[in-house]
Amino acid sequence: MGKKKSAALIVLFTVVLVGLVFMSVASFPVSAVYNYNSLLSMIDLSTDLGGGYTAVYYPEGVISQEEYNALAADYEDKKDEADAPENPKDLYHQYGGVYIENESWNSDEEDVTEAFRNEFDSAFRALQNRFEQKSYSAYSIKLQDGYTIRVDVPYTDEDVTTMFDTMAYSGRLYFSDSDDTVSLASKNILMEGTSQYIREAGATAYGDGYASYIRFTSEGQSEFASITGSLAESSSSSSDSSSSSSSATLYIYMGENILTSATVSSALDQNTVFIYNSNSPMTQGEAETLAAVINSALIDENVFDINLDASRIATFEPTLGVNAALIAAIVFGALIVVMLIVSLIRFKGMGLAHLYGFLTYAVVFVLCLAFIDAVQLSVAGVIAIALSAAVMVFFNWYAFKNIREEFASGKTLTASVKAGYKKSLAFTIDAHIVLLLLSAALCLISTGTMFYAGLILVLGTVISAACTLAVTRFCLYVFLAQPKNKIAFCNLKREETEDE
Repeated sequence: MGKKKSAALIVLFTVVLVGLVFMSVASFPVSAVYNYNSLLSMIDLSTDLGGGYTAVYYPEGVISQEEYNALAADYEDKKDEADAPENPKDLYHQYGGVYIENESWNSDEEDVTEAFRNEFDSAFRALQNRFEQKSYSAYSIKLQDGYTIRVDVPYTDEDVTTMFDTMAYSGRLYFSDSDDTVSLASKNILMEGTSQYIREAGATAYGDGYASYIRFTSEGQSEFASITGSLAESSSSSSDSSSSSSSATLYIYMGENILTSATVSSALDQNTVFIYNSNSPMTQGEAETLAAVINSALIDENVFDINLDASRIATFEPTLGVNAALIAAIVFGALIVVMLIVSLIRFKGMGLAHLYGFLTYAVVFVLCLAFIDAVQLSVAGVIAIALSAAVMVFFNWYAFKNIREEFASGKTLTASVKAGYKKSLAFTIDAHIVLLLLSAALCLISTGTMFYAGLILVLGTVISAACTLAVTRFCLYVFLAQPKNKIAFCNLKREETEDE
């Protein structure tokens, strides 16, 4: 490669790389109303590094200490009046940090009634089932004060109030042509959404956003085609007489709450239907929430009728501390700087090629973490990044060691570089394939934190392989076109032998 071409490539590569590194770490104002946020700040963090939202679900008939105190204070203020409220002492029984109304309390057993306990247990199982289906890298759902449920989730792209409310919907799933959310008796139930009719629901990328889908059984497909055909036919008949639009609306209910609705103009005879809004595309979180609620209703033991109040929503700090992510970034950055300095001192020109290769690995990794919605970074993910980074460093240094050995044996520099990379190729490829298979297996057999750690390791392994086998080697060839003393540039020495 000629010096001019080499110099042009070095300048171009350097400018692009420096620009991407700057975009990855720097945030700055662009105008009076717009700020550029670094790529690192766009990475979704799990609860251990980034904090999140917490909600406490109170079942119907259970109130907090604060609510009880407010009722008691109101009673004291008005007890001498004609319309005085009842004394809360006569209405509620204290249980730990909450108060349970007498209708749900069994004084003989000093616990809630069996009916309330069964309903509450079903609600707890349903919430567990629903939140398991969300793509959170980490979440927590646990009992609090015996008969309330606390849920912690990472920051999300959906409206958190709507999400917590929707996840608490009670009752059975059914399809109706009525939008009456007040009177159950007035609804015309067309089809109940049970496992007899629905195989599963899910979320998928769709158009400019996401959509939920419902996959029917063969019996469900036939039934759904029948009810949508009837709706379309009745709507068409109405439009003939009133000159109105020939489409009807189908509503999907969970108990008394409308989950979603869609216009129907013809029979839908297909095993999968997609639920989406072309005017306002759903986010991934919104699509997952809808699918999770539908799926939970297909399991009889998860169907409950008790109402859950999810109005107590707050944010919480990262479980590892407010500055956990910053500290992790500083420590990781410091280790990288030390590693690059050691590489430059030990291998000189080859270390410079490693620097360019590693920075390419780093910025590509940051781009993936920032723009792939399915990835959330936790401490386990940081460990996965460190492992893939260590693998890349090891195999670059392993190739450089082989180049040194080949040169010391008497080969020319060009022949040494070719032979050194050829000697390290098989081991490098095999190790990356094994690591890729292990990380992919981790994704397949795990959920939550470990799933995302496996996914990050898959990304890191692929990027490491590409940068080790291609980028670093390419940079070395480009750099070798510049110096006059290429041997000194690469810090290479031959073995000296004594004359006999």
